[in-house]
Amino acid sequence: MPELPEVETICFQLNRVLRGLKITGVVVLSPKSFVGEIREIREIRGKRVIGVERRGKMIIIELEGGVCLTIHLKLTGQLIFREKGKKVKRIEKGEREKKEKGRLAGEELPNKYTRVIISFDNGGKLYFNDLRKFGWMKIVRDLREMREMGEMGVEPFDKEFTVEYLQKIFSRTSRPVKIVLMDQEKIAGIGNIYANEALWEAGISPAKPARRLGYNEITILREAILRVLRQGIKYGGASAADEAYVKPNGSPGEYQEHFLVYQREGQPCLRCKTLIKRVNLGGRGTFYCEKCQN
Repeated sequence: MPELPEVETICFQLNRVLRGLKITGVVVLSPKSFVGEIREIREIRGKRVIGVERRGKMIIIELEGGVCLTIHLKLTGQLIFREKGKKVKRIEKGEREKKEKGRLAGEELPNKYTRVIISFDNGGKLYFNDLRKFGWMKIVRDLREMREMGEMGVEPFDKEFTVEYLQKIFSRTSRPVKIVLMDQEKIAGIGNIYANEALWEAGISPAKPARRLGYNEITILREAILRVLRQGIKYGGASAADEAYVKPNGSPGEYQEHFLVYQREGQPCLRCKTLIKRVNLGGRGTFYCEKCQN
């Protein structure tokens, strides 16, 4: 599932290509991927894009008249923008394994995984692809009334994301600290990849009960979280082996080339050379160094 750096990258690219364009048509190929009545689509036809921003893992396309198109990519969703007449560059054999079924940008668009197509007045099209149909689009008239918005926690880059805030939420639970970091009602945007990375960076075991973290550990963890998120954004997100993420131009992210611990099972720890281990924690693959993280 795309996390904060991936969604931030998507929003940045979409903002550059969509801002100022007028929506001329919307085709919903999979009703399951569009939340609400299909007839609501007529509300956004003819409206221009004001901008594209992120909240947690959610993409918000702001339109004229205060209407927003909100999108959550969930596990395998993609947003691919194609300019008029631009051909899709096919992925050469061997460059990307075909078993990566989620990486749909290397195929002709639309394809069998395309769920929604939005057309614009410059001839460009935005394709919402989703292999597993968990992602969704929704027209929202007032973001303040959107349940998902109200349930999101603090953004890591907001001033409210303090050591004191983390200390407060950690002190209330004995859940493993990694699970708390991924709780979107506590902290918005952190998922499995960056929780793994931040905990390794901070030298904290992902299984450690949150309430057992001391003030100094929390201080180090907070800085580690911000550091790995900034790195993720710098490299355009992570197109990891088990992810479907690509940028709107169809290219993969590059943060996977800089992983500290994620998906490095059996490889030497970058600090102490102990072999990285993998366990399941909260149903997600968790990577750690048993010597460095305690």
